[in-house]
Amino acid sequence: MKKYMDKLKSNIRINKNLFVFLVVIIAVGVAAGSIFVTLLNDTDKVMVSDYLNNFLNNLKTDNLNYSGTLINTIIFTLGAALLIWLLGISVIGFLLILLFLFIKAFSLGFSIGSIIINFNFKGVLIAGAYIVPHHVINMMIYLLISSYALVLSYRLINSFTKKQTFEFKNVFNRYLFVLLFSFVVLLISVLYEVYGAPKLISFIISVLN
Repeated sequence: MKKYMDKLKSNIRINKNLFVFLVVIIAVGVAAGSIFVTLLNDTDKVMVSDYLNNFLNNLKTDNLNYSGTLINTIIFTLGAALLIWLLGISVIGFLLILLFLFIKAFSLGFSIGSIIINFNFKGVLIAGAYIVPHHVINMMIYLLISSYALVLSYRLINSFTKKQTFEFKNVFNRYLFVLLFSFVVLLISVLYEVYGAPKLISFIISVLN
C-alpha cells in the first residue's frame, strides 16, 4: 500500500503558489454566485424557489430517476474534468481554464445561496448536505487538473513564442495519470451524489419538519 501511495505522490505534485491562486478564484466565484442570487428579479426568484421545492418534494416521495441522473451526472462531471484536461494541451487553454473554473465555482455558489435564501436556517443544513462531501471533492479534483493544465498550457505557449523545448512525453505521461486518477475519484463522488446525498438531504428535511 505504501508503495502505491509513494507512486501516487510522485505523480501528483502541485505547484503550491498556483494552487493558492486557483483557490482564490474558486472562493471569489462561490461568493459571486451566492451574492448574485440576491440580485435576481422577483420572477426569477419564484422560478428558483419552485425548482427547489419541486426537487425537495421528489426527494420526500423518492420520485427520482436514479439511472438517468447517474448517466447525466457522470457525463457532466467527468466531461468537465476532461474539458479542463484537453484545454491544457492547447495554447489557447490558459485563460479558458481560469474562466471555466470560475464558472463552476459561480454555479456552486448560486446553488448554495438559493438554498439558504429559500429555506433560511433549514437551508444551511440542506446546503451543507448538498455540497459535502461530493461537491467539495469535485472542486478539489478540478483544482488538481487545472493546476496541471495551466502549467502544461504555459509550457506550450513558451515553446511556441520563445522556442523553448521540454520533455513532452514525460510531462504528458504524468498529465494522463492525473486525468485517470481524477476520473476514479470523480466516479466515486458521482455515485455518492446520486445515491447517497438525496437520502441524507431527505433525512435532514424529515428531522427538521
